[in-house]
Amino acid sequence: MGTMQILIVDDSRSIRKLVAECVANLGYTAIHAETGEEALEYVKHHPIDLILMDVEMPGMNGFSTTKAIRDFKKDDWFPIIFLTTQTDDQSYEKCILAGGDAFLTKPINQLHLGLQITAMERIYLMRRKLQATQNELLKLNDTLRYLSLYDQLTGLANRRYFDDSLKREFLLAQREKAPLSLIIGDIDDFKLYNDTYGHLAGDDCLSSVATVIASASKRPTDLACRYGGEEFTVILPKTDLNEARNIAEKIRDGLHHRQIPHKSSRVHDYVSISLGASTYQGQFKNCMELTNAADRALYLAKANGRNRVEAYLSNVSS
Repeated sequence: MGTMQILIVDDSRSIRKLVAECVANLGYTAIHAETGEEALEYVKHHPIDLILMDVEMPGMNGFSTTKAIRDFKKDDWFPIIFLTTQTDDQSYEKCILAGGDAFLTKPINQLHLGLQITAMERIYLMRRKLQATQNELLKLNDTLRYLSLYDQLTGLANRRYFDDSLKREFLLAQREKAPLSLIIGDIDDFKLYNDTYGHLAGDDCLSSVATVIASASKRPTDLACRYGGEEFTVILPKTDLNEARNIAEKIRDGLHHRQIPHKSSRVHDYVSISLGASTYQGQFKNCMELTNAADRALYLAKANGRNRVEAYLSNVSS
């Protein structure tokens, strides 16, 4: 779990040395600061688990330094023990109100100091466990977010991510008067592939097709998706129809070069894909119309023999 990092803040070198010996004997790491300003600067750039803070220092005293540290660290809380010659109730009140957690009087009683540090270690250990739990929760949240947006078999964006992204990109294309293209692809005779080779081989085939599709659309703004079953889509912002067709052809050609055997295919000896592309250039009212146009282009690709790319623009507004 690591060693507790303890910052000793005191303008007296002898007191720092005395306290540091006690800290070292307990097996912790001691860091020295001679002034409040030096302590604040250290805390800004380094993790710390406990501070032993002198109250009476030139420049920023212990109270001012503690307030500044608490303001800077905000919710990142760790204990601060004040070391002081002042033992009256008013000084104790100032200690707590400034953000301190305990109060030890000078001259330092090493037994009391050691016991106080040991007590604070319990808080340190609880804090470390809390941080570990928070980190695990963050990782879990990241995992859940990934599971909600990506297809587990292919690693591509899932249908939900596709729907949300296409709506957003369509509104952006409308606002910027920019083209937005969509490709929809469907693996040819995939049911026959599953029937012939089995569903495990079918899953491998889907993963291979997904890899080809992802490699064909490399811009950060492009989004390759598994639309459902053996259907895939690619959202291409700021892409005209010719560019979209070229990317679709790149996908078709890339899959052809993989040469995945498909002896039951009515199209080819290897797994092939039919693709349809369409582009918004002001003519569609919403993203559903763009999707329907790309789907119509896919239908044409299948009707014209499969293993090909067709493009459908519809009527473009003048």
